[in-house]
Amino acid sequence: MRFVKQIFDFYIQSSIHVAIAVVCLVYITDFSNDLNHLFVYPTCVFFGTIVGYNFLKYFQIFQKGNFHHKKYYGILVVSILSVFGFLFFFLWLETSVQILILVSGLLVFIYPLLRKFGYLKLFFVSLVVTIISVFIPFYIAKRMDSDFYLTMIQRFLILLSLLIPFEIFDSKTDDQSLQTLPQQFGINSTKFFGILLVILFIILEYFKVNSSLLSLPIGIISGLFILFSTIERNKYYTSFWVESVPIFWLLALLFCK
Repeated sequence: MRFVKQIFDFYIQSSIHVAIAVVCLVYITDFSNDLNHLFVYPTCVFFGTIVGYNFLKYFQIFQKGNFHHKKYYGILVVSILSVFGFLFFFLWLETSVQILILVSGLLVFIYPLLRKFGYLKLFFVSLVVTIISVFIPFYIAKRMDSDFYLTMIQRFLILLSLLIPFEIFDSKTDDQSLQTLPQQFGINSTKFFGILLVILFIILEYFKVNSSLLSLPIGIISGLFILFSTIERNKYYTSFWVESVPIFWLLALLFCK
């Protein structure tokens, strides 16, 4: 049982879980809007997400060379293999798509320089994932209609809301100088902000040409995760369950097709 837990923890800590979630967001955009059914780009996103998230999470550890624990060796190996996987699929993409990915990657790699502005984290991460999971798939399909703009706004809103539980959970360990949303406005006000984002996400769905009934249950699930967020929750509440929302969303979308 301990071995299974170690494997599960490594699956989460190496960013494989969040990479699957981001790929699911790409396919949600693809299937919900009848875009080109992609393979190369989502696979590139999978490996790129592992590289990007591990860079953000372990930047200081790798920078100082303090990764002597066997857990970090494993994460380093996964990250290096993911670099090769990313490059392999990246080279199959069109030049214009490659440029967009590089711009997104640049935003990720400058993030450590902005760590002191903790309140920007939600907006920064949500913007990057929105570009990756909405803007680029629509760009590949050469579609820039009204649903594109609404989907961009919706995805940004739902990603912001799903990051609220992380902000609340991390507020017990975040340095006060970061001035994150829970630190500035309190946990209840931050929850209210997150639920407001979810409501806007649901409302915007009904302005789309290709609207989906799934936005309502996904919004409700996201709202409940925000509502029941506390600083006492264990790490799996955010790092597994909240990050699983895009996975449940895609599975429901495929089931309803």
